[in-house]
Order: sequence, then C-alpha cells, then structure tokens
Amino acid sequence: MGDLDGRTVIISGVGEGLGRETALAATRQGGNVVLGARTEATLEKVASEVEAAGGKVAWIRTDITNADDCQAIVDLALKEFGRIDGLINVAALDAVFGGLLDADLEQWKQVFDVNFFGTLTLCRCAIPALRDQKGSIVIVSSQTHHHPTPAAFQTAYGSSKAALSAAMRYLAHEVGPDGINVNEIAPGWMWGPPVEGYVNMMSTSRGVDPDVVLSELCAPMALQRMATDEEVAESLVFFASPRAGGTTGQTLLINAGEIVK
Repeated sequence: MGDLDGRTVIISGVGEGLGRETALAATRQGGNVVLGARTEATLEKVASEVEAAGGKVAWIRTDITNADDCQAIVDLALKEFGRIDGLINVAALDAVFGGLLDADLEQWKQVFDVNFFGTLTLCRCAIPALRDQKGSIVIVSSQTHHHPTPAAFQTAYGSSKAALSAAMRYLAHEVGPDGINVNEIAPGWMWGPPVEGYVNMMSTSRGVDPDVVLSELCAPMALQRMATDEEVAESLVFFASPRAGGTTGQTLLINAGEIVK
C-alpha cells in the first residue's frame, strides 16, 4: 500500500529535475499523476517514465501565468481520474540573478508573474476539487529568502518566494475550514540536473574541477553534501499524502543542515 493509493495529484513545472522526481515519487506511492509544464517534449518523456514504472498519468502543456491553462489541467485531472487530492506546485522562474540596484524590474515582474501569481492562480483553480476530497496543497519555496547566499544572488527570486510563503500561511487559514492543508518545502541547494549544470558552468568559468566548486558549496552543510532532487521530492509527496493531514501552514527546510531554524 502506498501513501497515495487511489489518489490523484497534479504536479506543475515538470522539468528534468525536481518535477520529474516528484512525478516518479508520487507514482511509487501509488498515485495517479497529472503533469503540467511548458515543454511538451519533457512532459512526454516524464509521462513515459511514469508509465514504465506502472503508474497512471495524464499531461497537458501548461503555462501557469495563463488562467485558462491552470483551469485546463484541473479539468484534465477530473476528466481522467474523477478527483484531485493534491496539488504540488513546482513551477518556477529562477533564472534572474542579481540585486536591486542594477535590476531590470520588468524581469522581476516576470518572476513574480510565475512564482507568485501563477502559483496562486493554479491553487485557486484547484481548490474547489480539493475541497471535495479534503486534499492538500504543497508549494516549493526556497531557502534563499531565509538565508541569502552570495554564491547565487537572486533578489527577485527570493522576494517572490518570500511573498509566496506569506500567501501560503494566509491560505492555510482561508481553506483550513474546508479540510484542505497547505504547506511548503524550502529547499537549499539540490543535487540534480539544474545544479549540476550550474556547477559545471562555474567550473568552466573559473578553470577548476567541478568537485572544487561542489565542495565549496557543500562546506557549510552538516551532511557535507547536498540533498538530492529525489530526496526533496519524497518530502513533497509526503505533504501531499494523508500522513501529513494534521500539518498546515508550515515550512520545512531541506538543506543538508546548511542552516537550522
């Protein structure tokens, strides 16, 4: 028996890193998964992996900044599986670096459109179906607004995630009377394709071995290694399951002990 047996979970932002691992983790727990992302080729690839693992899957190209797309993935889940028990919000725009003084604020608005408004639009579309099942909303936040790092200065990204954390806590109270719990995972550095690409980029630009860059990033961590995309995905799936039913409005930092709160 898996934690998600008979249950249906929507996962937004299914890329080759955390989104993919979350889809596979939900499948291992017996869940039906409904996948959304902007890149159809990635959706097809991950859906085929879910099916190869024995899971049931549906997918649709989804831009969460488009309200019609958000409603469409909800409608697809209900059409294919008849219910929605969990929504895991992975989709994010994290490619805008730097601080305020030299910022392009139009880029900042794009970051907020995806990370804040897009996530909340998808939540609002899913809540009527989640209410029927007393389901769960899980948000991927970030450690960066709790503990900014000069290694990857992302004021826009961190600010958007901080705003989303506040919204998560208010939303927990708003939909709590309907039996819906709302929580967030705040990862630090996660070892997977995106961070591996960053390490390799820094290695090339500095002319050092990738292990040098990786060891520097991991030095402050109690475990002396990064949490992996798969490990973070397992926690996301836990919060989307009935086992987390008594928990709401909470933030779980997953950072291999880099900071402790």
